[in-house]
Amino acid sequence: MPQTKFKLHPDTPFPIGVEYYRAPIPKQDLWDEDFAKIREAGFRIVRSFSFWNWMEPEQGVYELDDFDLFFDLAEKHDLYVYLDITLATHGSCPDWLERMHPDIRAVTFSGDPQPPSGSNASPQGKMFHCYDHPAWKEHGSGLLRHVVGRYKDRPNLLIWGLWDGISPVRPTDDLPCYCHNTLARYKAWLMDRFTLDEVNERFLQRYRNWEDVQPPRTNTNVVEMMMYRRFHNENLADHLKWMVSEAKSIDPNHEMRAHAAWLPRPWDEHCAPHVDSWGMSMPSNNLLTSDDPYKIAERAFAFDLSRSLGANGRWWNEEIYSGMSPGGVMWKKQSDPHELTTLMWMTLASGAAGTLFWQYRPEYLSFESPGYNLTALDGLPTPRLEAVTAAIRKVDGMSDHLPLECPRSEIGIVYHSESQELFGFNQETERFIADLRGVYRTLWSHGFPADIVTPSMDWSGYRLLILPNVALMADEVRERIERTLEENPETRIVAEGSFGFYSADGQSSYNPPEGFANRFGVRVADLSALTEKDIREGRNDLATSYGALRVSTPCGYAVLEALGTTESIATMNGATVGVRTADRRFTWFGLSLSAGFGDVADPNIVLGLAKDAGIDPPVAIEGDRAVPFVRKSRQGGWLVFVFNIENNDAKVTLRPGWQVSKAVDLFLKDELAVVNGRIDLNIPTWEVAVIYFE
Repeated sequence: MPQTKFKLHPDTPFPIGVEYYRAPIPKQDLWDEDFAKIREAGFRIVRSFSFWNWMEPEQGVYELDDFDLFFDLAEKHDLYVYLDITLATHGSCPDWLERMHPDIRAVTFSGDPQPPSGSNASPQGKMFHCYDHPAWKEHGSGLLRHVVGRYKDRPNLLIWGLWDGISPVRPTDDLPCYCHNTLARYKAWLMDRFTLDEVNERFLQRYRNWEDVQPPRTNTNVVEMMMYRRFHNENLADHLKWMVSEAKSIDPNHEMRAHAAWLPRPWDEHCAPHVDSWGMSMPSNNLLTSDDPYKIAERAFAFDLSRSLGANGRWWNEEIYSGMSPGGVMWKKQSDPHELTTLMWMTLASGAAGTLFWQYRPEYLSFESPGYNLTALDGLPTPRLEAVTAAIRKVDGMSDHLPLECPRSEIGIVYHSESQELFGFNQETERFIADLRGVYRTLWSHGFPADIVTPSMDWSGYRLLILPNVALMADEVRERIERTLEENPETRIVAEGSFGFYSADGQSSYNPPEGFANRFGVRVADLSALTEKDIREGRNDLATSYGALRVSTPCGYAVLEALGTTESIATMNGATVGVRTADRRFTWFGLSLSAGFGDVADPNIVLGLAKDAGIDPPVAIEGDRAVPFVRKSRQGGWLVFVFNIENNDAKVTLRPGWQVSKAVDLFLKDELAVVNGRIDLNIPTWEVAVIYFE
């Protein structure tokens, strides 16, 4: 992990904390006793998350006595404070601000102002104001500067949370804001980048005056909506940069954070570089205890994505939900203690700066309570809290090896945010994300690390690059592919699913993959899909160079035609659905590697591709199934985290890909026998072993 100025004491290189206070719950008479218990359990951080309309109930009147006490009691109990200032996404602006500026409300595509509302996370008022209204910055700056100035010199201040769950204004579920302030900013943004003739050429319009240019009001206008979304993503990042600038002008010494969700979102890549660290929130329940415990790989994907997007690789997992999501009057399956500890250990093994649980007590006024709590309803410990406490002691016991470093992988999985937008216009966001995570999960569960990269990042050094549904051939994507092929002769590129079916401006391509059809010697002959009826009646045989397979779930596919020296490597019902160039540098499967296999990429193909590229897992696992993470220790050797994901004890043999001289179990503090370069381990159900190799 890169060195950073944001550190705790040397004996706490991986701080673990817990969210505690969203005003006005829990009541203050509980704080002193709770903070003592929190510190006794090994936590180092308490996080507070409260809203603008609570902090500034009258214009310029800041009522923060509760936060003063929060800092005082946290310092008394040797706890650091992570303080959120929620000007956006969560919570409404103050009532006085709406009275002063009724037009601060976001506006739907049909011109209707967004009415006040609430949510589980904000029952006193859900955010309805638009960031583009000048009053948002004018008055938001007042709160931001006052709070930062008030607490910046507190000795136990650790982190400023500047934007929780950063997200565009969405007055309707799938369309952004159309208020007059946003429309004016969009028009200025367009005029700064294009002439009117260029707008006409791109949008396929015949505008004669800039006054006639309006944003699209439906996702079916793909070309124009791609541009409007691009504006909103860049605009969102500009607002975040403003918040960071305001805060840093007063306090340049503390970490400034924002966080995303555990699902990739198109604007994350625009926003993440502008804060000191990135991260996410995530539910924990019904993962290991489900029929498919390996779906926990979805969380590992989120960790690797956050590390990839975070500035200098710095990220936090700041919200491991501590229980069912959500509670309310009917309850869902509660998280097993092992689900919490497994996520915590995976967070550490994925190179996070630290992690926090959400929440300590069931602390809110709506249907987030009961549900997310570590303690019981009366504040007494639950098995979840006891398990986390024991895990924190183990983390503290290996502090000499932390912070660890995640070495660069040989495999990169390309995430393209604009292609995700494109899929979303057709209500296929879940399909896009499933295909992205499907190939990651197969690699992960077989011990192959994979980095998540985007077209704006450096692709050099990867032996295998997998491109799931990179449908929009943006200039940046095309240039990155061309440069990789020219400058990295060992790199192999594998496209899967929809590849280059749309040109850079969003128009449908007449010769996909756009810009590469002739170079790669491939033609798209047709498009179709495999249905449930096809599967029932046996029309689902997939013949590949990696073996004969059977598609098990419905999926779409492109019928490909290999031209010139390019060859067919996969057929289905007599039609070619996979091709490879003669130099083996480029492969394209016309169906995604996971859509036809229950959202889990077929291992025969994926592991075959890795083998073709000369890639082996860094540590081979023999015996029962387990998932290894290989990391660099601060002591100079290797740390291997071995996760038992299944509901039975695992007997495994580790065979590292390097010469082993000594191996130590960091939990048992015992040296392990090394026989012919192999180490035997017994890992209980849903537990993790951490082995240090000198």
